[in-house]
Amino acid sequence: MELVIRKYFWAVNLCFVALAALLAAKTVNLFLEAAIAPAAAAPAARVASRPATAEALASLDLNRLSTYTGIPLPPPDTSGDEPTPDLSSDPVKTSLRIRLLGTLVSTAPGWSIASLLDTTSQKSQTVMVGERVQNAEVLEILRDRVIIANNGRREYISNEPGDGAPPPPLATAVRPATSDVGSGIKALDDNSYEIPKADLDKALANLNDLAMQARIVPAFKDGQAEGFKLFSIRPDSLYSKIGIVNGDVVKRINGFDMNSPEKALEIYTKLKDATRIDVEIDRNGSPVRKTYNVH
Repeated sequence: MELVIRKYFWAVNLCFVALAALLAAKTVNLFLEAAIAPAAAAPAARVASRPATAEALASLDLNRLSTYTGIPLPPPDTSGDEPTPDLSSDPVKTSLRIRLLGTLVSTAPGWSIASLLDTTSQKSQTVMVGERVQNAEVLEILRDRVIIANNGRREYISNEPGDGAPPPPLATAVRPATSDVGSGIKALDDNSYEIPKADLDKALANLNDLAMQARIVPAFKDGQAEGFKLFSIRPDSLYSKIGIVNGDVVKRINGFDMNSPEKALEIYTKLKDATRIDVEIDRNGSPVRKTYNVH
């Protein structure tokens, strides 16, 4: 038996050598794989998504309107509904029933936030500079108070709410007298009117006066122009006489979409000879149709 083992011992040695070589090869393979394998991609840093900058909203080009119609532009209206606050004056305690809950002041003023409580409705609101609380605009957020522009004056909101008393009136510019255009307009019902041709011609020929009787801005829905919105309509103005109220969005006139200044100019030229005018309005989300018979 011993002779047999000695005779074939070389085979046993060969097996051990092969096994050692295999283990060595696998070890080297692991090191090489770790060395040449591509590094695992680092997780992409999460970047706070910012909404794309909204496209500039279209606006009525008054210069083009003046060029097309030959009517001079009206002077700037300095008698706005909200007087410009005196930013140099010291703020006074607000009378609004609002209490300051707390602030988070940033080194960049635009990123400061404040938490406010409406003591009447017991609802809290978080605001930043430029936003509105009730009818006031937030001007500045400090550690212990919030500066607002309310009714043309600088006021501050603190941890003690106001008493709700109306602020004393400010001296405002005298508004120009309302034109007598539209004195012959007759309301047949809530949505039907009769307009003398002379009144219509006078109104279309005096855009200067019409521009002083209300503010008109483009209205958008889901990023698309849908008409023109009227607000700050003055009492006894032509718009009031034809049943237009603050917040109305004029969407179509005689079937023409009012979604661009060009369309508005096109409709303007066609109204001069119209004997019937149909106006489609969006009023607080509900459609309203006004009909005007010109005689």
